[in-house]
Amino acid sequence: MVHPSPRPGAALSILFAGQSQTVPEHRMGPQKVDYVLIHTVIEGTGWFRCRERHYDLGPGDSFVILPGELYTYQADGKDPWRYRWIAFRGAEADRWLAAAGIDAERPIVKGGHETALRAMTAVERCFREKEWTADWEAEGWLRLAFSAWAGANRPAGPPTAATAKSVAAAEADRAARWLQAQAAGPVTIARMARELGYHRTHLTKLFHAEMGMSPIRYLQQLRMERAKTLLLEPLRIEEVALSVGYADPLYFSKSFRKWVGCTPTEYRQGLGRT
Repeated sequence: MVHPSPRPGAALSILFAGQSQTVPEHRMGPQKVDYVLIHTVIEGTGWFRCRERHYDLGPGDSFVILPGELYTYQADGKDPWRYRWIAFRGAEADRWLAAAGIDAERPIVKGGHETALRAMTAVERCFREKEWTADWEAEGWLRLAFSAWAGANRPAGPPTAATAKSVAAAEADRAARWLQAQAAGPVTIARMARELGYHRTHLTKLFHAEMGMSPIRYLQQLRMERAKTLLLEPLRIEEVALSVGYADPLYFSKSFRKWVGCTPTEYRQGLGRT
């Protein structure tokens, strides 16, 4: 059910909510979205894949799809998922996710599902009723869902100031997340620095000190790892190249060979999977 009356420019905008009984082996991806999408499993089993990691999931589990992250998921062939979902975006989204301890390296929440499912059901209902106050009501329910997810994911609460990341590490992580979100398109370090509010040279040095490599090398690593995942799917080489930010398939193939040690075709045939 799509939001009937979103507020323009809201710090948090809920886009849609719904539920589904999937068919056996129902599959989505590999693909990316530009909003946050959370599924909570009611019953059945299946798997979710993000950043080369595979997660087997069942009743009570939630999986979080983040903007710009390449993902794939599939319902089981014999016991397919029934789940609810909710999608949202906005400046508040990153803050809520960080507080709940959810990111691309930790996209799974075990628990909190009873409250979350009740909240998602209520959001779908208020969207269906199309009241002009639906936006506020939906945000209130989403806050309750996040309270449950955060409590399940971080029962001891967020890290204390003594254990929190340093400012430099946090900024390097923010730059890395920016690169992850932009990896499928044209990227320049000047643009990244401008959008993050840093001088290019300062940001490059900070990133290298914290991540152990330059932003450009990090971007190339990110693209090549995503390319390896996509090459396992029934996609043409040209489609894989475009999906990881290369408009020229020949240049992509040369870059892949230099990085991985074999051509994309050879990798697909198994020579690169040792």
